[in-house]
Amino acid sequence: MEEELKLQIMDDTAPVWKRIAEHPLLAISKQPPLQLHAFYFDSRDSALQRARLAYRVRREEDAWIATLKAGGQSAGGLHQRPEWNVPVDSNQPDLSVFTDSEAAAMLAPFMELDLQVILETRFERHESRVTHTDGSEIIVALDRGEILARGLSEPIREVELELAQGNAAAVLEMGAALCQNLPLIPDQESKLFRGLRLAGLISDEKPRDTAWPLHRRENAGNAFSQILTWQLQQIIHDTRTHWAKTSAESFHGLRKSVRSLRATLRFCRVLDPDNLLQPFRLALQEWFHQQNQKRDYEALLGYWTEIAATMTLDPAPLQGILSAQAPQQAEQLPQLVAILLKLWASLIRHPLTHVKNLQDFSESQLHREDRKLMAAGKMLLDHPEALHSLRIRIKNTRYVMITLAPLWPGKDSKALLKLLATLQGIAGEIHDADMAGQYLSPLASNRKAGVAFQAGALLGFLQGREARQRKKFQKFWLRLESTARPWDS
Repeated sequence: MEEELKLQIMDDTAPVWKRIAEHPLLAISKQPPLQLHAFYFDSRDSALQRARLAYRVRREEDAWIATLKAGGQSAGGLHQRPEWNVPVDSNQPDLSVFTDSEAAAMLAPFMELDLQVILETRFERHESRVTHTDGSEIIVALDRGEILARGLSEPIREVELELAQGNAAAVLEMGAALCQNLPLIPDQESKLFRGLRLAGLISDEKPRDTAWPLHRRENAGNAFSQILTWQLQQIIHDTRTHWAKTSAESFHGLRKSVRSLRATLRFCRVLDPDNLLQPFRLALQEWFHQQNQKRDYEALLGYWTEIAATMTLDPAPLQGILSAQAPQQAEQLPQLVAILLKLWASLIRHPLTHVKNLQDFSESQLHREDRKLMAAGKMLLDHPEALHSLRIRIKNTRYVMITLAPLWPGKDSKALLKLLATLQGIAGEIHDADMAGQYLSPLASNRKAGVAFQAGALLGFLQGREARQRKKFQKFWLRLESTARPWDS
């Protein structure tokens, strides 16, 4: 079984490559790199690909190695799949060289296939073997070259950490340590997958999963260990999406994913009696809060674009000022990934435990959280400033319910989720009005009349709407109080 973490290099400039090659954790020697040239084979109708089999023959210096890989899984950059390697005499395709009984059985239906080269890879590899602190052995590969298919090419710039023996958590922990200091990001796409896409034989990157399958009678600890692992893998997917195509929408999606993971971590604290997950809760909270200013400016720009269009104004003066003042630094994506990989490793080493099954635990915990939510809502009548903390509770409840909704497929959960989403949206707009003052008030006295007018118009609009939104919030809150809870039925 092959288990490896692929890390794509986000910045391929010479100084960064040198930093990576000389990083002490990788222990890359000064020896000349290996020269590798691989040929991937399949039939014209992609029979092996449809059977989730990958067959290649690769020249490694003076030797030829045939490799068969079977369908496994790839999530969050960690690739796990059965693999067989056999020395051969040339790069001519021959499936009969795989004599292992399991491999031979998989290949039996394909022995008469007319195989042809579908893509190639040419790259140099710096390799080392390191021992993790827990004794696990990890093969390190630093690869640079290209994928070739149908006259097209795509660069290879990656670090591979393959588990030779030991615990898969060691690979994740080593990856986390590298991402903390280097511009690396997990890559769930293999060289073969990228080559197939380059050749037009498959569609683009697979979409993120939409839900983790829940089993009501599964042990709650085991279930939440899997839910948390799935959620952090989705964040890694969203991190790659944002890095590849940076936009306000992709950044918003990434923040939502992180918020959902934070809500689940908070919800299942009782499953972590030794408080091993607390450092990750705090680290994710810090990363999230570091992005708040960027989010605030993007919200203001969105509001102003909408309002300027309604008022038939040229948005440029205020738009330019807000864009210039918005934080320009990167969102610290490798640092976020490092937190996630360490959390993943911790869940492997210390799975959560509990005596209850998933449904019983979730319902009792939601009942408790709901009482706290209702109590926080009652405080709002006498303490309007408490809306911010109530908004956070609403968010946490909603995100947890989205994750656990398959436990209650009836209409009650949908009605409750819809109300929570409405209240979250209203509370968010009230928060934006409160937040806008600190950014727009100084601009309202700007010496440039256009900027001052537009800042005042935007601030006036947001603050004028706040009173109406607070009344609207109260109306929907009363509906929430009387809405059935699926965990009470």
